[in-house]
Amino acid sequence: MVTDLSRRERKKKETREKIFSNAMQLFRLQGFNATSVEQITQHADVGKGTFYNYFSTKEAIILEFSRLTWQELVSKGRQKPSLSTRQRLEILLMDWAEFMMKDREIAWVTIRNREGSDYDMSLHYALLAILTVGQQNSEISREFDPAFLAESLEGMMIQHFIRWFVSGVGDLQEEVNDALAILLDGLSEKQQA
Repeated sequence: MVTDLSRRERKKKETREKIFSNAMQLFRLQGFNATSVEQITQHADVGKGTFYNYFSTKEAIILEFSRLTWQELVSKGRQKPSLSTRQRLEILLMDWAEFMMKDREIAWVTIRNREGSDYDMSLHYALLAILTVGQQNSEISREFDPAFLAESLEGMMIQHFIRWFVSGVGDLQEEVNDALAILLDGLSEKQQA
């Protein structure tokens, strides 16, 4: 009986992965909006009901993709604890910007669906962890709550992505780097000695 359960669970996992991978392939090939649930189910060779057993909407697939990607980026950043807070933030945000540029339309769907219980908080938690350690190491001012700083930086990143996506102009990585510098260095003129 235990074998049946593991076989059943393995089959469920395979079906979910098949739906997910076929959907992502279609999203990249023809775009998110141009891809229907019916096309996804045809390519995955499953029924519509089966699709809805695993994903409530097409957006749910994108959110899953976003979650998986962010978990990978965050764990990659954790492998470099010897770097300064600024370096860790730069690496994380450059990786984020690269992901957003590479999968532009998929990233846009993720940004548009930022509200609700399915919202992926990986970027926020990664920023929060780095900033908290930065405060503990006296690299970041303790004047502000690290959650507030993480929300502020995340908001800046999202706003720069939206502007970049809508306008189609500029270098997102450069903008993200500039926004980080503003947060860490401030806007005041440096005093010359």
